[in-house]
Amino acid sequence: MVVKFCLAVALVMYCLAGHAIANPNSIGPDKATLLSLKSRAEPFAKHGAVLLSRRNQVNVNDKLFETARFYRAIYLTNEEAVSDYSKLVNSFNAYYHNSKIEFARVITPDGQIFEMQKDAISEVSANSDDYLDDMKQIEFAVPQLKVGNIIEYQIYEEQTKPIVEGQWYSSVGFRYIKFLPQKNWLRIDPILESTNTLTLPASTPFYTKNRNTDIAPVITKKDGNVQYVWQMTDLDGIEVESGMPPIDDMQPAVYVSTMNDWQTIDDWYADMFTPTQVKAQNISELASKLFAALNSEREKVKAVFEYVQKNVRYIGAHVNRGGYQPHTAEEVLNNAYGDCKDQTTLIIALLKEGGVQAFPALINTYNGNLIFDDLPVLDFNHMITYVDSKDGGYWLDTSGQTGTFPGITAQFGDRTTFVVDGKKGRLVKIPAIQPEDNVANVNIDYRVEDKQIGIDVKMAFNGDVETNLRNYYQYSPEKLMVIEQLLSPFAHDNRVSSYVASDPADISTPFVVSGEFNNLLTLGDEIVNFHYSMGYSQILKVFTGFSTMEPPASRQQGLHIQVPITVNIESVYPSPWDKARLVNQNMARNFQNPYFEVTHTAEANDDKVIAKTTFVLFAQTISAEDYPDFYAAIDAFQKQSESMFVFEKILAKPSVNDDVSLEDKIARSRAMLDNAEFEHALEYIKALAAGHQDNGEVQYLLGIVQGFNGNDEASDSAFKRAEALGYQY
Repeated sequence: MVVKFCLAVALVMYCLAGHAIANPNSIGPDKATLLSLKSRAEPFAKHGAVLLSRRNQVNVNDKLFETARFYRAIYLTNEEAVSDYSKLVNSFNAYYHNSKIEFARVITPDGQIFEMQKDAISEVSANSDDYLDDMKQIEFAVPQLKVGNIIEYQIYEEQTKPIVEGQWYSSVGFRYIKFLPQKNWLRIDPILESTNTLTLPASTPFYTKNRNTDIAPVITKKDGNVQYVWQMTDLDGIEVESGMPPIDDMQPAVYVSTMNDWQTIDDWYADMFTPTQVKAQNISELASKLFAALNSEREKVKAVFEYVQKNVRYIGAHVNRGGYQPHTAEEVLNNAYGDCKDQTTLIIALLKEGGVQAFPALINTYNGNLIFDDLPVLDFNHMITYVDSKDGGYWLDTSGQTGTFPGITAQFGDRTTFVVDGKKGRLVKIPAIQPEDNVANVNIDYRVEDKQIGIDVKMAFNGDVETNLRNYYQYSPEKLMVIEQLLSPFAHDNRVSSYVASDPADISTPFVVSGEFNNLLTLGDEIVNFHYSMGYSQILKVFTGFSTMEPPASRQQGLHIQVPITVNIESVYPSPWDKARLVNQNMARNFQNPYFEVTHTAEANDDKVIAKTTFVLFAQTISAEDYPDFYAAIDAFQKQSESMFVFEKILAKPSVNDDVSLEDKIARSRAMLDNAEFEHALEYIKALAAGHQDNGEVQYLLGIVQGFNGNDEASDSAFKRAEALGYQY
């Protein structure tokens, strides 16, 4: 029985390993070639994984439907890569395509082949939320994943529906980006050979645009078709770092299309969109209600925005869910939910009732997306509304539940949209956000009550920072944690005693948070000097990611600051006592450089100090060469960011006639000198010296105070008297 079992296992292993038949559909190198390529991969082995071969093969038929094969061969050189490649994923749009794995296996160094098991594959929704979305993922795993082995797999996809009828477009890439959901990260490994082959009918119009490359295809004509081949070799890996510029800005690509005029896209989508605007009773009734007391265009637009934001639930499908066809405005209003294109449909219909002209605008939300003026590629994943105002066009986006009017995130700034107007269409750029459009206002008020020091901190916001913090607070289960992350750094990192926050769900009112920090210090009678201080580097901790930065020596990429911000801080420092004087004010350093500005001002008197600080961070891309300079500027700000204000308690003037010992009177004299009370000390010590002519220490103190008051002759005389009395100093 044992012998039979062993024979069965051996038979299974024989079928799985070493003797697997090569897949006849494979577009990749054979096994022997792959194994020989491992030696060529050694210079790149430090990256942990090397793509020995990456091949895409796309065939477009005379109906302009495509079939495609995607081949990958990945050589693993360390354990981290083994872990990162333990699950493989292929994403596709199930509305337009079918997709399947043709084969997936592992090749060992001695040439054994281990095929993927049938139960190691599943198809899931690409969206982890309970949203409608036609993006699907095939997730699969291969056996015998070890350092030194090669993963080899191939995907087949077939288009089932046209996107734009009678047209075709795509993009040709050369990299392989491996997303790592568990790490919330990605890796871009080196590639020895990356080949893209495209075949389409010779009669088909065909246009291309290169990005970050001057590559030209090898063109072959045969049997009524034209074949284009783009190949790159020995592409080094890209070190992915936090805050780096968009990856698409640094990787090569070729955009291809059968269209060279955006009117084609405009005609196509206008035909789908126009039927959604059929006049409906529920739309007219709602518009009449919304606009009843409104006159200005802006008031009407804001009213529609806030209605849709509050009453039409957003379901986060991409713009291509079920194709690009939206529901009618009437349906969206009846359903009280919709995706981005549905919400846009309703907004435009309502505004039309109010005499305001608006259009759907297609946009890509990913950083690094590029739109060409003369090469239409339908590379969009979101729809917003463009209002064609006489005061200048602007955009609405109701997909974010906590976004205040007009709802456009700062990340869309300087991004090109395609506005569908039913004429020719327009490429319109959203204006870049400025620092003054994204503002945090912080008020820090110190208070003294019954000898207890407390602090009140209040924050109000405008722009993207308001939307982000409103959203963060609303959906965080740990409200106190959020409040302390925001407020405590401006109260010397103390715990908040109590706090108040406005309703984050009410987008019609500003989002404001405030907190009290009580009983932080007791002003005992022994305290005669009190120091207020503020370290403004806390701005970096709360409002930027720059409080801790990667040192230049270990940084390879530049830094992309996408969203600018202005932070205004007003601090009020009251006198701790009824009778006090401001004896010292030391303002933090001002900064002005290409990256940020910091300015400090103060209005000061003996009653209180009002200090005002403005921090402005500019949006920009800092190159890897300039990163050390930026790092040094941030470091200097952190080290020179403290302002200090010192109040001194005014005490009743002591008299030499007080019933205290001579030793106490001498101690008082020294204290007055230490506190630089030279005029008061002169009066006191002169009276003391008059009654103690024969005390050397008193005469010595008289010499000091005379000197501080500019009485040089009297000072010398007193010192000589002290020396004659035998006082040594």
